[in-house]
Amino acid sequence: MISFSLNPDAQNRIRSAELAEAVAEFESRGGQILQGECFTGNPIPPKRRDWIDPDTVLKRRTRALSAAERGRLQRRTRVV
Repeated sequence: MISFSLNPDAQNRIRSAELAEAVAEFESRGGQILQGECFTGNPIPPKRRDWIDPDTVLKRRTRALSAAERGRLQRRTRVV
């Protein structure tokens, strides 16, 4: 099968030549190109609140006992 489309390198060369011509024409008319800030793509995380809601603190789950803590607790109960 014969493909009449250009390979990506040739397409890029043609497109960059068109862009270079457009930039040269823009600058010849007195246009100025300004370099802006770089876009990082990372959104700024939401700001955290300065205060803590007391109701939320009371609703938090206590963390589960570890195996070592359970063993210590069992040993203490055996002694009593």
